[in-house]
Amino acid sequence: MAKKLVLVDGHALAYRAFFALPVDGFSTSQGELTNAVYGFTMMLLHALQEEKPEYIAVTFDAPAATFRHEEFEEYKAHRPPMQEEMRSQMERIRHVVQALNIPAFEVPGYEADDLIGSLAQQASDQELETIIITGDNDIFQLVSPLVKVVTPGGHRQRFSDAKLYDEKGVKEKYGVAPTLLADYKGLVGDKSDNIPGVTGVGDKTARQLIQRYGTIEEIYEHLDEIESTRARKSLTGQKERAMLSKRLSTIVTDVPINLNLEQCRASDYDRDEVIALFRELEFRSLVQRLPTSDRERAQQMTLFAREAMVAGAHTAVTTEEQLNALLSELSRSPRMALDVETTSVDAMRADLVGLSFATKAGRAFYVPVGHLLAQDAEGQLPMGLVVERLRPVLEDASVAKAAHNGKYDLTVLARHGIAVCGLDFDTMIAAYLLEPSRRGFGLKDLAWSKLGLEMRPITELIGKGRDQVTLAQVSIADTAAYAGADADATLRLMVVLEDELRQREQWDLFCDVEMPLVEVLMEMEMAGVALDTAELMQISASMYQRIVALEEEIHGLAGHPFNVNSTQQLAEVLFEELGLPAKAKTKAGYSTRASVLEELRDQHAIIDLILEHRQLTKIKSTYVDSLPLLVDRDTGRVHTSYNQTGTVTGRISSSDPNLQNIPVRTELGRHVRCAFVAQEGWVLLGADYSQVELRILAHISQDPDLLAAFDGGEDIHASTASTVFEVPLTAVTPAMRRIAKSINFGIIYGMGEYGLAQRTDLSLEEARKFIASYFARYEKVKEYVEQTKDEAREQGYVSTLLGRSRYFPELQTTSRAHGGVKRAAEREAINMPIQGSAADILKIAMVRLHRALKEEDLAARMILQVHDELVLEVPQEELGPVAPLVRSVMENAWALDAALKVDLKVGKNWEQMEAYQA
Repeated sequence: MAKKLVLVDGHALAYRAFFALPVDGFSTSQGELTNAVYGFTMMLLHALQEEKPEYIAVTFDAPAATFRHEEFEEYKAHRPPMQEEMRSQMERIRHVVQALNIPAFEVPGYEADDLIGSLAQQASDQELETIIITGDNDIFQLVSPLVKVVTPGGHRQRFSDAKLYDEKGVKEKYGVAPTLLADYKGLVGDKSDNIPGVTGVGDKTARQLIQRYGTIEEIYEHLDEIESTRARKSLTGQKERAMLSKRLSTIVTDVPINLNLEQCRASDYDRDEVIALFRELEFRSLVQRLPTSDRERAQQMTLFAREAMVAGAHTAVTTEEQLNALLSELSRSPRMALDVETTSVDAMRADLVGLSFATKAGRAFYVPVGHLLAQDAEGQLPMGLVVERLRPVLEDASVAKAAHNGKYDLTVLARHGIAVCGLDFDTMIAAYLLEPSRRGFGLKDLAWSKLGLEMRPITELIGKGRDQVTLAQVSIADTAAYAGADADATLRLMVVLEDELRQREQWDLFCDVEMPLVEVLMEMEMAGVALDTAELMQISASMYQRIVALEEEIHGLAGHPFNVNSTQQLAEVLFEELGLPAKAKTKAGYSTRASVLEELRDQHAIIDLILEHRQLTKIKSTYVDSLPLLVDRDTGRVHTSYNQTGTVTGRISSSDPNLQNIPVRTELGRHVRCAFVAQEGWVLLGADYSQVELRILAHISQDPDLLAAFDGGEDIHASTASTVFEVPLTAVTPAMRRIAKSINFGIIYGMGEYGLAQRTDLSLEEARKFIASYFARYEKVKEYVEQTKDEAREQGYVSTLLGRSRYFPELQTTSRAHGGVKRAAEREAINMPIQGSAADILKIAMVRLHRALKEEDLAARMILQVHDELVLEVPQEELGPVAPLVRSVMENAWALDAALKVDLKVGKNWEQMEAYQA
């Protein structure tokens, strides 16, 4: 079998990657754009993985003009210059090629295609099989028995969706053999390269002529024999144009370059050099795609042992003697890192498989308790014994503990009878505080980026997809190495992250707010919330009846039945059958997005029915029918997960299920909230910060009018309406107040006149005028907005009152981010100190309230946190002391010049709650 050479068209692949991946979604934590670099690297590694070549080389276009430009000035003249966002990444792409020790060819006067053609010819002369990776169709003319072309998937496709073309494939695509493609383009031209071709000769005619006569030269030799008068007339007098076009289309195969196979060896690279570059680019997900290098093969390195732990540094604890030794070491150690291994990512349902501990770098232990393999089942201590023996040290607050995603570990252990105390460092939370915009906070990611450690992925143990098993079905030996590495990496990370937190002056925020919050959220999740499933069943039945009725009405107006949930069928009914005005049709068809339908409300009665149908079906499927399925079989309650690292501003988010997203402004959403109830003999107490973000804005900006309005107890929205509409306070209408409310909250989110006009029925000019009036009254707010943008540009970040920071490298002068990205970043920078401070204040209140309830020995407990609101479940007899305690703690969480105010309400369910005066 012939050895294989892969030739990569560097610029073509870079362009394909740039346009296939979103610019906004790919950048480093320092703001460097990487979408083209990532896509190019992924395709390059995919080629190495799939083709397994012995040799590889990359070609690039030289910046200078080529011989084609000299012959034809208009060659590619219509092409716009390379986008700056793309240009800025080309150097990095070359760095990737260089790090992989792949030779890169670039010759002034020639295009990358010519270099590929010349290298492919030399390879064929040596009887090598050649695979060309490109996105450029011109290359197809090089296909031969020894040369094939692979085109990776592009826009809306996976890069791995590549297509291979041999001689048969090219002929099927173009209708002519590869050797005649230059003749084909000589006739039809090429708009992308500005090659003129022969006027009047199209694709079909060109194919017929070439299939009958062959080359352009042969076609002209038989010009008089051509039966088509039109084709013959078009060709007459355009021979020079046809020959020029052929020359421009023909790839040169004799460029003076040398194919040195020894230099092109595909796996002759320094892995450490590549890893160092990938760390800079934050490409950890691509590390696993790296082929084994020749040097690595020679050294026989293992994944984790390379830098992290020497073989044998982890100990599987399977005897009582070993357990006693571990307990002694844990008790004596000033600090331990702990990690639990389980059967599920759901902490409320996971079975404990084992516990790992690390007491110092390179020294880790694994205690198996739930392995199921026959050879392991008897080689582990009973879970009851292990839990009983470990409980004292794990519940000892004087023994400091570190974990990664410690809330999960604490929840699992609490369900197994251990109430862990002394957890004072969570590496996931520390990393989040330092880099809130980071794409991921997984242990493996952090160990790689912060410590340079490559850790074994869990999928190597449990597999993927249908073949996936749980760790309970993995051997103790394999799990011990994996789990010990996790604990060890956590301990090492802690040292690095603590140093960074102290340097950034975020240590107090971490210790006083974020870490104490872990226990609070864990207890809230474990408490869960009671759900009235019978109420939801009634709501579901009612919704179903209304949905059926709506569908009958919609079908009646359409004139026939159709699937209302099918966007394709709906588009046909609306825009083709009913003739409603549609936005431009795309390949995917007409858009039926809600925003499009909203604009058609006045055009036809069917639109309101469709929008109501959508709202009903969404709420029914997302909440009404789904929530009962999430009720825990043991507790009978719904247990959401509160995510401490889920937002860039510091807000707590909720998932599985997301209880913060239940609509509150619609009657349907309010029906759903009625199903969240207090248990028998208890009530729900809601505590909501009143206009907390506007109060923080007043405090930070020190605007005298805004402070005075809050100090005087004014309705802040009515007060703003009075200003922007230039009417007395007593003349403010509800409609005016709604617009003023949009302005007040819009300013917090950096909204301009376009945003305000979209949110309201105002014209652009009216929106501009109202915002100007707003800033004319609240001058200090305007100063805050401008100063915050300046601060973000100058130092690259903005901070909350407590020192939480969000970084905006795209706003600094060295950033190459485009205008849209920068404007969005400015809006987010304006909002961050306000929304982030509100999040910090609420977290402080939660930590203090949790502590106060325990100190007062009260059974009341927090069960829900939604935006600026806390919901507690309170025994009826405790409502008297709990309500004023909640108000006092929350209103005194932070001293603002526009004092914090909390509204209380009480009820048997989440929706039907009445104001309560404590």
